[in-house]
Amino acid sequence: MVPPLSLPTQDAMTLMDIPPKFDVTHWPLGVEKYLEQTEKPLHRAILKNYLRHLLLEVSGYWDQIIVPELTIDEPMYRVGDRGTTLVLNGKEEVENFYRETYESRINVMGARTMNMCVEDFGVTTEAYWAHVVPGTYLHDHDVDADPDAHYLMNYHIFQMFAYTEDAKLIGERIYVDAASYTYEKLTPADVVTPEQARIELAPLLDRATLD
Repeated sequence: MVPPLSLPTQDAMTLMDIPPKFDVTHWPLGVEKYLEQTEKPLHRAILKNYLRHLLLEVSGYWDQIIVPELTIDEPMYRVGDRGTTLVLNGKEEVENFYRETYESRINVMGARTMNMCVEDFGVTTEAYWAHVVPGTYLHDHDVDADPDAHYLMNYHIFQMFAYTEDAKLIGERIYVDAASYTYEKLTPADVVTPEQARIELAPLLDRATLD
């Protein structure tokens, strides 16, 4: 059998080159590198919007995402996970989604490895996703979680982000592979808190805002 790492492919999900420890800066730094090699003006504008959006979301700046500079007035979201689909229509519903994520302190997340492409319609990503959550969040995940601990919840995810011709976000379609969930109990030293994430991502957000 050919060792997996010798396969002639650029598919990150095939190689599953996953950092052993979650790093909240890993994903946005990868987007920055992808942006550096992107030349078409529309694609660059879309990627800049995407990068700023994700940094605002994970940093907890929920009220700065659904704004005219980045997003259309009535965005449309569909999030499919474990047999249900969350449908969000309009600024109020989408903004409440981000607000509730922040207030629940479950906004620290990111790709441990990801494939990405940008085209005129927007961005498509396939990722092995990680999400830092308290044990109480996992009450309906069929896992015996310690309510006083934090976990790294990992899963495969497919995401499509649609943009207008002037590079404003129209909406997101997100689909999770429900059979792929795994859970890593974190030591207190390995928990990335929302406050830590905001500090670590601040330089990247500064660059994304100024660019």
